[in-house]
Amino acid sequence: MKTRVTELLGIEYPIVQASMAWITDAVLAAAVSEAGGLGTIGPNAGCTTVTRDVVETGERLREQIRKCKQLTAKPFAVNFVVGVIGWDRDYSDRCLEVGIEERVPVAVVSQGSPLVYTKRLKEAGIQVLHVGSTVRHARKAEEAGVDAVIVSGTEGGGHSGFDQMTTLCLVPQAADAVEIPVIAGGGIVDARGMVAAMALGAEGVYMGTRFMATEECPAHPKVKQAILEASDTGTMAIRHGSPVPRQDDKRGDRGFVEERRGSIRLLLNDFSREIIAAQGGNVSFEEVIAATAGSEENPESNRTLAAFLEGNLERNTITASQGSGLIRDIPTCRDLVKRLVAGAGPVLERLTAAYSNDE
Repeated sequence: MKTRVTELLGIEYPIVQASMAWITDAVLAAAVSEAGGLGTIGPNAGCTTVTRDVVETGERLREQIRKCKQLTAKPFAVNFVVGVIGWDRDYSDRCLEVGIEERVPVAVVSQGSPLVYTKRLKEAGIQVLHVGSTVRHARKAEEAGVDAVIVSGTEGGGHSGFDQMTTLCLVPQAADAVEIPVIAGGGIVDARGMVAAMALGAEGVYMGTRFMATEECPAHPKVKQAILEASDTGTMAIRHGSPVPRQDDKRGDRGFVEERRGSIRLLLNDFSREIIAAQGGNVSFEEVIAATAGSEENPESNRTLAAFLEGNLERNTITASQGSGLIRDIPTCRDLVKRLVAGAGPVLERLTAAYSNDE
């Protein structure tokens, strides 16, 4: 499969493994890259404890980058989350410095303006993919000089905008708006979704939850089982960050800039349903965090660690794609990528036959 994305990144298939905090480590990233896609190292990769030390944060990332290079000679990416000045920018700045020092092949930049890091990354010879959730984000990224833009619809398990753009509507509009390649994310978990994304104008796909449910992913077995048991209505998007920054509530909006405020999708379980019911359905991610099991210090990171790595879902929940209802097994990354590529053929043949029958 050849697209501008495969040519740009030097990969065999236009499949990019999305970054997910704590669980997209060097082992998973290398496995995806070895299978022909692009693996991505995410925040807190390979870690099991929370740190507030900026230098340690950077060195933890350095260790994962070097480990990934030992496991694969193929291209891989590192996710750089754009920090907010006065909140967490020192951490993201240090991680960026480490990425440049270690000469990572590809950067996936998210949750902030493309004007912050693009120039420095490009000057270091690193390919830059920027994540956004609207057409305006895509245009802004292109103007900043990124190599390709990832547009993620609200079906995805990660951050999406308040506008709640679906993948079906977002991808073709983004593809029409920019000249650089578009990579589609949000609810894509199988070959049908991949072909559909290409039909919409994308030249690659960005998949998170599907790679969470693989053998190489370090997510706890309870997390993977929860995904396997998810139904078609097993997730819910909730508010994350205030639409208007509130100076008196630093915990509520976390200093979020526009790109970092929006919604996040939860996999529903007994705990999350209880919280949602208590709030009459009007609940924010911050309210969920406040009710979770974890320390008061850095509660979101502790909650995520407890849920994803320790499997504590009795007092926590996880973020996951709306496509979870389509996931029914835990393959290796290699088997999953092979399945995605092999499955595209029959889908295209069926569509070609349907089109030919109308002639």
